Amino acid sequence: MTSNFTRLSASAALFAAMFSIPAMAAEPQVKILTSIKPLQLIAESMLGDHADVDVLMPPGTSPHHYSLKPSSIRRMHDTDLFVWVGEDLELFLRKPVSQLERPALALLTEEEGQGDEHEGHDDHDEHKGHDDHHGHDDEHKGHDDHAEHKDHDDHGHDEHAAHDDHDEHGDEDHHDEAGHEEENEHAGHEHHHHNGDPHIWMAPELALEAAERIRDRLIADYPEHTALWQQDYIQFEQQVMAADKRIAEQLKSVQKPGFFVFHDAFASYMEHYGMNQLGYFTVDPGRKPGAKRLSEIRGALEQQQAACIFIEPQFKAPVVDSLTRGLDVNVGKLDPLAIEVEADADGYVAFLQEMADNLTACLSKK
Repeated sequence: MTSNFTRLSASAALFAAMFSIPAMAAEPQVKILTSIKPLQLIAESMLGDHADVDVLMPPGTSPHHYSLKPSSIRRMHDTDLFVWVGEDLELFLRKPVSQLERPALALLTEEEGQGDEHEGHDDHDEHKGHDDHHGHDDEHKGHDDHAEHKDHDDHGHDEHAAHDDHDEHGDEDHHDEAGHEEENEHAGHEHHHHNGDPHIWMAPELALEAAERIRDRLIADYPEHTALWQQDYIQFEQQVMAADKRIAEQLKSVQKPGFFVFHDAFASYMEHYGMNQLGYFTVDPGRKPGAKRLSEIRGALEQQQAACIFIEPQFKAPVVDSLTRGLDVNVGKLDPLAIEVEADADGYVAFLQEMADNLTACLSKK
């Protein structure tokens, strides 16, 4: 009897294997390449084993100033889908993206839904705002004021020296009110801000919009897996919403203390969680803050308006050391590029949580 059971079990296993192999073969294995790591976190967290998600730029490299190598351009061509924010953040990618045989997916687009179509890299007039997270302005079509950065292929990897020879007054002229996000200081800098933010991975609702666009593009390209892409998105949405609820509760205790951040990348995160960000040092992290800006921040620190200043691990900021010398102010770190976050199934929510933990640690410190 035992031998008969063994033979039946073996037969059943063989039968199952015969049908599982084609089922496994039918599972999609789409090659996705993202421009920066935060987008990799979103795609990897959502798609898991259904896609091979890699990142173009080395972790910690600023998308503001980057020089593409020939090997990087080859990687862009050797992928099923290249996902980038758009030229508002990554102007240096405009030409390489326009030369791809497979149209790239720009997550900042002219009108709602265009990012999931195959027209993401023609004239690049599509990059509109996220000011209401669902409607997109058309006030920033042109990129004439990007002229100072139009040849990014000639830039090196040193973001800190890239603009030292620029006139600091270019920064001051656009920062008359100590760096609040609502100011209109952005004209003349390397990217438009669309009433606040091209850093679309910073707030949960914007990350979910980005995930929707990735999902919709995959449905368009691989309609035979539509149900799978839908399910992947639903699971990611549930994961993000649960983390968002936990983080909102955690940050309630540190919403009142004011603070400054190093550059204008965190607005949507801080607004989403009701944090008291007083301002930032610079719009372009490769550009030195102007003397007027530093004087305003120093004054705010002397008046004890800020409990903390946050620097970023990918930028040396000696100006922060000199600015805080002799003052009782905490210095913390916030990493908008998620250098130390693992790109896995929990990567994006781990990024949100890391931000929350670093805010809590610095702002609650006496």
